[in-house]
Amino acid sequence: MNIDFARTEFGKEEVEAVHRVLSGYWFASGPENEAFEKEFAAYVGVKHAVCVNSGSSANLIGLSALRLPKNSKVLTPACGFPATLAPILHLGLEPVLVDYDLQTHNMDVEEALRKLDQVQAALFAHTLGNPVDVQAIVRAASERGVAVIEDCCEAVGSKVNGRSVGSFGTLGTFSFYPAHQITAFGGGGMIVTNDDRIAKECRSLRDWGKVWDWNDTLGDHKTRYTEPIDGIRYYRHYTYQTIGYNAKLPEVNAAFGRAQLGRLDGWVKRRIENFAYLSEKIRKTELFVKVISPAGSEPSWFGFPLTLSGQGPLGRDSLGDWFESKGIRTRPFFAGNITRHTPFRHLFREFPVADKLMRDSMFVGVWQGLEQKHFDYMAEQIEQWMASAIVSPKEA
Repeated sequence: MNIDFARTEFGKEEVEAVHRVLSGYWFASGPENEAFEKEFAAYVGVKHAVCVNSGSSANLIGLSALRLPKNSKVLTPACGFPATLAPILHLGLEPVLVDYDLQTHNMDVEEALRKLDQVQAALFAHTLGNPVDVQAIVRAASERGVAVIEDCCEAVGSKVNGRSVGSFGTLGTFSFYPAHQITAFGGGGMIVTNDDRIAKECRSLRDWGKVWDWNDTLGDHKTRYTEPIDGIRYYRHYTYQTIGYNAKLPEVNAAFGRAQLGRLDGWVKRRIENFAYLSEKIRKTELFVKVISPAGSEPSWFGFPLTLSGQGPLGRDSLGDWFESKGIRTRPFFAGNITRHTPFRHLFREFPVADKLMRDSMFVGVWQGLEQKHFDYMAEQIEQWMASAIVSPKEA
């Protein structure tokens, strides 16, 4: 049996959406992007959504839009995927690192709260779709004037007290990479916010730095020299207000993403069911850390973490090799302690939980295409792995 840790599903709706774009003449971002933005904003429950080409770009552009002075400090975890930490360094800002919490497999909220007085912004991920206690963070950050960016790249569809992640902070970022809950034809991302200025700034930064409200006067798309720049009349569509990027999302991707968004609620339900079923199947082994979620959370699970609770004669590497040899695909816990990797070595510290997750953790899939038989097989393979080493659950 072969079990992928993630896979994209699509049907005739997505195919028809792609054909809709191909039957026209406009392939760069346009009406499909605008519709996707409106539909995604409504789904998350915010005023604005801005399409970009990836979740990584969403983090970079969202953080840029805060206009923090160089060397400003940004709180962020020392564990997870590099796309959360990297924009801080790209922009010449100083990361203030915090460890993870073993019980939640998320940023240590208590440590973060203690360090909020040191920073101007906080950027953290809802790892594997499990929400951080974002209400506690946002409440404390608001009292201190600290901006909050929720990295929801692994958490499309996750909620806290019925409200979507990404809607609590100053802004939220999402990814539609193929391994995630939905995809925009193999890529894509989204920035969401209730702040009018930030939304306009994000659009400008995404579009090479152009003045964003040119749409109000562009009309028939004819070039007209009506915009005064330093005494020279110029075309508003080629007038710039920021030092921007090109992170636009092609129309085909947006159309595909719109169709996927219509499936999201059903897929989230299935992921939750799959996570619960596998949890019950392996509960009696007492081998793995039981991951908890904040009260009121509804995680849209990206994967199922398998973190060994102790250190026995066999470890994560052995189990991972066993799974892979039996057709069960796995991934490590992202970068683990990211400061141990070469590009980030100048930030190095020993973070006990991040180090444990780097050493003793991996994850398997719970995506909507998997069935109970797949999780039965996973549980059987764990038992066989244990038996092959003559290791009891208490010893492992």
